[in-house]
Amino acid sequence: MHRSSLNVLLILSRKKPRVRIFPKGHIEPGESAEEAARRELLEEAGVTGELLGGAGTISYEFRGKKYRVVYYLFRFDKRMHDGEDGRDPCWYVPEAAYELLPFNEMRQLLKRTVEQGAFI
Repeated sequence: MHRSSLNVLLILSRKKPRVRIFPKGHIEPGESAEEAARRELLEEAGVTGELLGGAGTISYEFRGKKYRVVYYLFRFDKRMHDGEDGRDPCWYVPEAAYELLPFNEMRQLLKRTVEQGAFI
């Protein structure tokens, strides 16, 4: 799975503060999914990047409510600030990120993205 030039950005979850996840969030009124992804990346992790495309979708249920999250792949551009309090954004090589991700669906999304070389 390893790509020597690839690093994966993970942040701490708000619901489970010891768990690392991909940045994500809700779409605001008047915003496209891509715009929301860009905004959440900046808000939660404090970085900007070039949108490379979709990485995949994960659906799950939490406390009886169904969620569908569309993830996007960005190429890092700049660090603008430290991110939201308590998010502690950190970069990992793919293998380390894979081991830290708490859900199989997230791990499989990362594995597929790396194997497809979508970031090149």
